Amino acid sequence: MHKSLLIILSIIVVALFSCTKVSKLSDDAEIVSFSIQDQTEGIILNKDEIAISNNVVTIPLDYGRKLFPLTIKANIKFSSTTDDVISVDEKPLNLQEITFNDVYTPQTFYLISESGVPHLGQIILKDKPNADITNFHITNHTEKQVNVSIHDNNIRINFKEDFSWPVTIEAGIAQNGEIKAGSDRSPFTFTGPNDKKKITLIAKDNQDERVWYIQVVPTIENSDFESWINEGTAKINIDPTPGKGLGWATANNSFVQGTTPVPYQNGKAAQLQTDIQNLSGLGIGELITAGTLFTGYFKMNISALNNPPLMTYFGIPFIMRPTSISVDAKYEAGPKYQQSEKIGQNSYKIKDIDGVDQGRIWVKLLRWEGKGELEYHEDPIEGLKVLGQGEMIFNGADITLRNWKTHTIPVVYDKRYMDLEPTHISIVMTSSRQGDLFIGAKGSTLTVDNVVVNF
Repeated sequence: MHKSLLIILSIIVVALFSCTKVSKLSDDAEIVSFSIQDQTEGIILNKDEIAISNNVVTIPLDYGRKLFPLTIKANIKFSSTTDDVISVDEKPLNLQEITFNDVYTPQTFYLISESGVPHLGQIILKDKPNADITNFHITNHTEKQVNVSIHDNNIRINFKEDFSWPVTIEAGIAQNGEIKAGSDRSPFTFTGPNDKKKITLIAKDNQDERVWYIQVVPTIENSDFESWINEGTAKINIDPTPGKGLGWATANNSFVQGTTPVPYQNGKAAQLQTDIQNLSGLGIGELITAGTLFTGYFKMNISALNNPPLMTYFGIPFIMRPTSISVDAKYEAGPKYQQSEKIGQNSYKIKDIDGVDQGRIWVKLLRWEGKGELEYHEDPIEGLKVLGQGEMIFNGADITLRNWKTHTIPVVYDKRYMDLEPTHISIVMTSSRQGDLFIGAKGSTLTVDNVVVNF
């Protein structure tokens, strides 16, 4: 089978692609030149400032945001050691005629070397800083009540406490541009989670326009990960506010640690990191332990250290049916993929294995019809229905995931349960996808912030 087809199949199943190196064939593949031959009218690109670095083509955009989509005809050349160029998904790839639907979404593909090694390539538009909203400050609520995040051209307002619709937001807006007539203006009254306000800014220097969308979205408390307990100690943990089993939790304790706060956006984000824990003193040996963050609670049980899922209770009360969740995230895999191999009844030893680590975020909308409180460890249990679910895998081989980006994970609902309402929501994030099998790479890091439930 052609090696490019093998790679396509591996990407579709989100599995690890590996290739046996062919002797004397090069591992290198790169973009050596890129030029624009033609483009759709109205949008001005700075063709003289196009740059290529690490297989990323950057095209400066000077004017014309409201005129998307943009189609360019390009002349792109690759190194002689580039055997093939393929899509990262099942969509056809045409690098001679490229269409951008907006300024924020790059064109991504793989370059395949002579020996079959894949290299990620991208063509991105570099936006010129004009018609920006540089600060959106809410004046009729305190920072303890709401959180504001700005990503791309979206402003998301998350309440950290109970509120009811309609809700009015008064805001001070700092902007690089003038507000166009007909735009929504403060105060904004939102009637529900699907109500979006729109501000169109006109740049002062060239009359360019950019549209900004403002939305109030329900959230799970402390989803901006600003509140932690035991900071400055070895037992630091996410604050479970508003109470145990009602908010966020980690598997941090005196034995296994891996989730800590780090600075981000003038506040904090949650860093989930895989490590190797030496539990020889307990007769267990060395365990690969992934950093985790989830909705639910953690219950320490030394006898279950070799089976972490038994200590994690997933799910918190939740009665709505969201369409997706969004999360700010970045991911970088550790350098050495390893596994804790069982060598005795309860003893483990580290061994190297082939592959690259992967992070994972999944969400499930649950309906508990059983007796007593829900005790869910991700395995099927009687009385529990999974109404809807979604998942995102962070492939450690994809270097673009090392940068902050807002990721949206759609929730796909089971058609059998369309008339049922959830009782719980489970959101789980981990720095090593197979951490529950003691597989991962020391140093693999998934950093997350601003989890938003979308409707």
